[in-house]
Amino acid sequence: MTTSQSGTPLAEFLDGQHTPVTDDDAEAWRAAGWWEERSIRSLLTEAAQAHPDRAALVGHRTGGDRVSRTYAEFDANAHHAASVFASLGVAQGDAVVLMLPNWVEYPEMVFGINELGAVYAGIPVAYGERQAAAILRRSKAKVLVIPRRWRSTEHLELSRRLRAEIPTLEHVVVLDDDGSDLRDGESLWSSHAGVPTRTFPEPVPSRVCYLGFTSGTTGEPKGAMHSHNTLVYAVRRQAEHIGPKVYGDPMVHLVASPVGHHTGFAWGIVMTVLLAGTAVHVDRWDPVWGVRVIREEGVTAFFGAPTFLQDMMRTDLAGDPDCPLTCLVIAGSPVPRNLPAQAQEALGAYIAPAWGLTECSIMSSCTPDEPAAIQRTDGAIFPGSEVRVVGADGRDVPPGEVGDLLMRGPGVVYGYYDRPDATDDAYLPGLWFKTGDRASLDEHGWLSLRGRTKDIIIRGGENIPVTDVESVLFDHPDVVNAAVVGIPDERLGERICAVLVTRAGTPELTVADLADYLLAQGLSKHYLPERVVNAPELPMTPSGKIQKFKLREMIA
Repeated sequence: MTTSQSGTPLAEFLDGQHTPVTDDDAEAWRAAGWWEERSIRSLLTEAAQAHPDRAALVGHRTGGDRVSRTYAEFDANAHHAASVFASLGVAQGDAVVLMLPNWVEYPEMVFGINELGAVYAGIPVAYGERQAAAILRRSKAKVLVIPRRWRSTEHLELSRRLRAEIPTLEHVVVLDDDGSDLRDGESLWSSHAGVPTRTFPEPVPSRVCYLGFTSGTTGEPKGAMHSHNTLVYAVRRQAEHIGPKVYGDPMVHLVASPVGHHTGFAWGIVMTVLLAGTAVHVDRWDPVWGVRVIREEGVTAFFGAPTFLQDMMRTDLAGDPDCPLTCLVIAGSPVPRNLPAQAQEALGAYIAPAWGLTECSIMSSCTPDEPAAIQRTDGAIFPGSEVRVVGADGRDVPPGEVGDLLMRGPGVVYGYYDRPDATDDAYLPGLWFKTGDRASLDEHGWLSLRGRTKDIIIRGGENIPVTDVESVLFDHPDVVNAAVVGIPDERLGERICAVLVTRAGTPELTVADLADYLLAQGLSKHYLPERVVNAPELPMTPSGKIQKFKLREMIA
């Protein structure tokens, strides 16, 4: 199911949105085969035709029963979802937003939105009203799908407040509820069971099909515009880079990262279907429960932040010779450099540090095709993509030196939805995207992240690589979680502060304790924290990223 767009101006597919990507760029990516000219929906069609009876979706709900779908059922339910949204007035280019836990209905609706030619955007179910309002307003969402309530949040009441202030939001659809007390514009998903089946033209692969809203670790989220082509490029390259069979044959993927975030969507939903694997969705992350699900379902693969892997390492899965895992891809925040080797030995699975952003999915990943030393980095760059590490003068720095990371390639977004100012600010001439990360490239071309640009601590004119300090802190036997941030100092500009979560029952660590340990591990004296804050937990996004701006506020 392909549609050739050679010669058609890209602007015809962008509905007036601004992008620095030119027709020549698009044509070059098509000619090289990086843009496959196929829709996300076609991946499910293909998997259902090849493996109709294979388990496609398995759902484990908190306090509920296990549910499952075959690929044939998944495909049929996605088609029904497209018909439902069309009956609500959704047309090509309209946005549908899902604010749901990791339930099996979620991917069915995503592929239905995709089949319709509409635009999907997700809101993590744990987000508050302010974040949800920003995403709904920016995306001009026509339909919002919610649970009536989830944990302590009354989502139906939340949606009513949002509809009152967002004029484009015409319909709220409630999943998994009895339908009592619904008002005009509100309906149960189950009430649409009899909607007539419709047929839709094949989606145009160059059109925007997904708005990936940044996770909000630094401010209001922006909607990164992805097309079918950019997404298929990224998931195809990641699959090939590590090797499809390394993920399991077939892949059984534990989807614990929220599917409302880019990680859960791109890897938990899209890549699992690309490999015709089984996606095992859990609607909350609890390490003990998660490990039980891993064993019961024979889970082979996992994508997520290092936090998830560190949690697994503190369960009895570590050291279990019958651990079914074969590959874990760790991305989304800095990876402690000793963690991959420790986890690989404990779990018997290939541990692949990787790097990416909502704006490019994953662009760099470790691979078993390279020597094991690559696992102390963030991997090798995908074919078709490029990165540069530049200094303050904009020139490439020598191998091993730290600078600002730039990227470009077929998986990078068109820009930010309805934010031409932010789009222009993000790109340099030559289509180089400013990632906001600090990094180095070694003599192999392997990438090593050294912290966010805004995380760099400049102490007395010296740049302190935050991730170097954090990696050693994570190896301390009493440390469960750690983050390093800069605190203002009148004389030096900034000083180094370590925020630590320690194991229950262990004494709090002091500056002196930490200095003794870090020096014994070979860390430079210049990198020693000058303040230590012991905390019960660190503020995290639902996808497992540490919110350093909140740490700075807490310390201030």
